[in-house]
Amino acid sequence: MADEFIKIEVEGDKKIIAALTKFPKEISKYLGHAGEDATKNVLFKTKGLLPYPGLTAANKPPEPYYERGVGTHYKSGIRATSEDLGSQWYTKTKSFATEIGNRASYAKWVHGEEQAHFMGPKGWRKLTDVVREKMSDIVKVYQAWVDKLIRDLGL
Repeated sequence: MADEFIKIEVEGDKKIIAALTKFPKEISKYLGHAGEDATKNVLFKTKGLLPYPGLTAANKPPEPYYERGVGTHYKSGIRATSEDLGSQWYTKTKSFATEIGNRASYAKWVHGEEQAHFMGPKGWRKLTDVVREKMSDIVKVYQAWVDKLIRDLGL
């Protein structure tokens, strides 16, 4: 997932879009807030994305087992491989689009389309599945921010 992401684009009435394009800084600011709001308050509230799923037998002794935030414990020692997946999420906004992704090198096998077959049953969610599931809530967040933008600009 380091190079995979979800893109949300705002579309609407051509007259409103034309009027809004006269305010590129405001658009960027408000849609940035919308993307961050939707990410933080909709997507990242979903268990299996940012709230990690519960621990399983794979996270407890005996060796080998994986300790979140550390890595894999073996009888011979610890292989420190954790990149702290939860802290690697990012949101970038440019013009009418918001990009959401995760920079951890192994994120694509946890949250991406290449999710390892054993991750889903443990409760880890694909980002695309969560976006599809939460789309109506995401649209509500964006609509609220676009409405606020239109009001604040007096359009």
